[in-house]
Amino acid sequence: MVAREFSTIEGFIRHLQGRVLPAIPEAVQVGVSDGAALIKKETQAQIGHYLEGPESGLPTAPLADSTINDRIRKGFSPDDPGLRTGDMRDSYGIRVSGAGLRVDASIGSDDIKAVVFELGRMEQNNYQPPRPELSVAAFRNEEKVARGIGRMVVRAIEGKPMPNRSATDDDEA
Repeated sequence: MVAREFSTIEGFIRHLQGRVLPAIPEAVQVGVSDGAALIKKETQAQIGHYLEGPESGLPTAPLADSTINDRIRKGFSPDDPGLRTGDMRDSYGIRVSGAGLRVDASIGSDDIKAVVFELGRMEQNNYQPPRPELSVAAFRNEEKVARGIGRMVVRAIEGKPMPNRSATDDDEA
C-alpha cells in the first residue's frame, strides 16, 4: 500500500473525517458479527461433550443414571450431554445491532431446553446441574473476538475494504 502524505494538518483532518471515520462503524459491526458467529459455532460444537477447564461451572457433571437410562430407552446414545435429535443445538442463533461505534450482539437460543441446559434446574425432584456451554464458549474466545474487531477497525483506518472471510480468522493476509 502506498503511503499517503498530507501537506497540511487540515488536509489530514479532512481525510480522516471523509474517509476513515465513516468506515469505522461498519468495521466494528463486521468484527462483532463475526465474533458472535464464532461463539455460536463453538457453543454448538461443545454440545454433546463434557467440558473440562478452569472456567466457572467446569468440569461439567456426568449425566445421571436416570438420564442415561431414559436416553437409551428412547433410542439415543447414552452419554452425549444435551445432544439427542440435534434440535436444541441447532436452535442457537445470533442477533447483531446495526453499524455503529457501539455494536451489540446476542447469542443464544429461544428453546427453553437450552436455557435450562446452560443455567441448570434447581427443583427438588428434578435437579439438573448447569452446563455452561455458551458462557464457556464466550470466555474461551474473548481475546480472539477482540482481536478480530481490532483487525477490522485497522483495515478501515488503512482504507482497505472489509474482507470476504471472518474477522476472527487468525491468519491476516
